[in-house]
Amino acid sequence: MDCSPSWLAPEPLRRFALPSFLNFGYIYTLWIILAYVPLYLTDLGFSHLQISVLISTFPLSSLALLFPFGIFCDRLPPKRLVTAGFILFAIFLTGLRWVEEFPSLLAFFIIGGIGGSLFRISCSSLYYKLLGEGNTGKKLGFYMGIGLLGYGLGPLTGGFLLAEISMTSLLWIAFFILLPFLFLSLFLEDVKLAKFKLGEYRRDIARKEVLVLIVLTFLLALHLGVEQTSFSLFLKENIDLTENSIGRMFCFIGIAIATLSIATGYISDSVTGRGLRLGAILYLGLLLSGLFNISLLFVGAFGTVLMVRLLHVMGDSLFLVSRMVIVSNLFLPERIGGNLGVLDTTIFVGTFVGAIASGAIPGYLYPFVFAGSLAILAIPVTMSVRPKF
Repeated sequence: MDCSPSWLAPEPLRRFALPSFLNFGYIYTLWIILAYVPLYLTDLGFSHLQISVLISTFPLSSLALLFPFGIFCDRLPPKRLVTAGFILFAIFLTGLRWVEEFPSLLAFFIIGGIGGSLFRISCSSLYYKLLGEGNTGKKLGFYMGIGLLGYGLGPLTGGFLLAEISMTSLLWIAFFILLPFLFLSLFLEDVKLAKFKLGEYRRDIARKEVLVLIVLTFLLALHLGVEQTSFSLFLKENIDLTENSIGRMFCFIGIAIATLSIATGYISDSVTGRGLRLGAILYLGLLLSGLFNISLLFVGAFGTVLMVRLLHVMGDSLFLVSRMVIVSNLFLPERIGGNLGVLDTTIFVGTFVGAIASGAIPGYLYPFVFAGSLAILAIPVTMSVRPKF
């Protein structure tokens, strides 16, 4: 007798596993290099502010395109857009291999940002459209958890390789790792596209619950920009870790948040199955994320940093997975692409602001305190509004 969950039967397995695996491939390839790009740019002689500008260009470059990309996902086959995103990201990797001047690097970061955002919103949109009913938390936790394994394994791979090869060689390796994922994107499942008026997006977004979720998403995303710009430099300059140790740090954190995301999916289904709302999980996640960003003030070695970051990503996983489940409840599948475009715009704006703040705030530590404090202060304000999550 087959006792496996119905959503992991052979046909749904292709529907849920392939997009999740491709999400892993993108995040894995990105973080093979992104964890070490700030160090590489420092070696090239760029200032911390210039590095912040380049890293923040990644989200900023696609800012104006996210909503149109989302609409494309509702009007065009998302699988083709996933492939197009991979192609643009591959161009970004090859460009970093060949150029070292600031204007040229800026151009390729723009291309990479556009490709990355096109992939992310297309792949997520396709997954939501295929989500179906039942086990929503488990499915979304699985998608996020498998993807976030790349956040852990990518830097581990990069750090291991950088002990033996140069950064330019690592960029070539990342490019060739990306190619199989690009090829597999051709086998994604197609979805039927619905017809509707663009004005319906405006009515979707204007609801109180959606507006509150946008604000909270922005505040959480601030620390993502801080992490991308300053965390590797904080580990190297403040904690005195080697590239290999930095890779191990990211690996432990990535595996933890991936595991916690899958677990949070089960918790979300349990909570909603009892007729309860997800707001409490969302607020708890934001609290833990912010609190343990501030707690970096009190660390001084690999072990204490790791402990604090594991507690921090517990909060991230609670917030991000419960947010995904809330999104699936707030929007209809046929318009999920455009609405995800708005929410992803919020993530990219927050990431951009956080990255710029990292360059403007002195040191590599206080940007984390800034982002964490804002996240915590938002919780009582949000609860007073009483959104129905």
